[in-house]
Amino acid sequence: MKMKTPVFPKWLWALPFLSLWVLLSSASETKADPLEESLTTLRESVNEAIPGSVYLRSRTRYETFAPDAAPSRHGVSQRWHYGYITPDWEGLTFSVEGETLYPLGSSRDELHPLDDAAVGTRLNQLWVNYTDEDLLAAKLGRQVFVLGNQRFIGHVGWRQSNQVYDALTSSVDLSEEASLTAFYLHRVVRVNGDREDLTGFGLNFDYTFSPEISLEAFAFRLDFDDLANFSNDTIGLRLSGAVPINDWTIRYAASYAYQTDNSGNPTGVDFSLNYFTGEVSAQYDALSFGGKLEILEGDGQQGFRTPLATVHAFNGFADVFLPVAGFPNGLEDYSVFAGYQIPIGNGLNTRVAYHYFQTENNRTKLGEEINLVAAYRFNEFLSTNFKYGYFNSAGAAIFAPASQDKEMLVVDVNFTF
Repeated sequence: MKMKTPVFPKWLWALPFLSLWVLLSSASETKADPLEESLTTLRESVNEAIPGSVYLRSRTRYETFAPDAAPSRHGVSQRWHYGYITPDWEGLTFSVEGETLYPLGSSRDELHPLDDAAVGTRLNQLWVNYTDEDLLAAKLGRQVFVLGNQRFIGHVGWRQSNQVYDALTSSVDLSEEASLTAFYLHRVVRVNGDREDLTGFGLNFDYTFSPEISLEAFAFRLDFDDLANFSNDTIGLRLSGAVPINDWTIRYAASYAYQTDNSGNPTGVDFSLNYFTGEVSAQYDALSFGGKLEILEGDGQQGFRTPLATVHAFNGFADVFLPVAGFPNGLEDYSVFAGYQIPIGNGLNTRVAYHYFQTENNRTKLGEEINLVAAYRFNEFLSTNFKYGYFNSAGAAIFAPASQDKEMLVVDVNFTF
């Protein structure tokens, strides 16, 4: 099917080019960066004056959210994270972090719906951590927590308000090659501010045989108090590595997971489903390219679900496919990408990707998607990135969210101190 021309306000196309011009005109490989030098001096002064660690992270975002099925939104938002970590005392450290999100020169209803719902100030992290280098590390409280590549449990750091957990997490290095992580999740605080209680626990085992091969094994149970359709028991394996061949580096990954219902699901809900993914890529100097296949099974009634995942990182930037409760007919995602670091200044990273989507159980075409990315880091403190996603629907009524086109564009400016 021929891709449709995006129905996109034409003036918005100037934004990435304007951002690129600012990047290229200010970047320099040889001249010292006075801003970086000043901020480094200031940070050193703050660290000397205040025991422990004080930090500040800012993200200013312009975002277009344009699904055909709803009015488009075009808004600017400002997000701050500000926190403090105490000095180590007998292996103990404490931390507190706040988050503030608000529209900037826009009204709330111009922001992405998830950011609109999350506007305000909240306690983002509050934890105590104990570390014994010869034994283990354990953290208790509200915290950021991820499992492996975040396909099943993540922090959704892409959104302005990220996902955090009230949890107990622990890790131990069994040897130089092996580590074990255990976790108990009591509550998840979503990117829109919703709080969902659950009983979640699991284990994640990592073993690195060599740079060419690493193995990850995981098992977890998620039992949601109120969102029963999200509950599941999942076990799985992931194999990954990087193989140098002359001047090339070949990277690969393959994953399998098996998922069933548990006592937290509604009466009569019964499922036994599989997940598969395989990917391979090649890199030569600044050039990279690769392909990936991902399959989430569906049996016509229930689908493989990932209610705590960072879903934005997997099935296209337009966020059409969000399998928090699974797709009854499953999903197959075939994708290819190419990337190149343009040798200007500190290096302008670019990437283009193409996705083809269809249902898993009856191979009904759902649509195609194009993704574009450009990212640049000015210095240690300041960076910017541009993302664009356009989903071209095949019009299949079998899955309503994919039955219409959708567009997304984001330009971020990030500051970390």
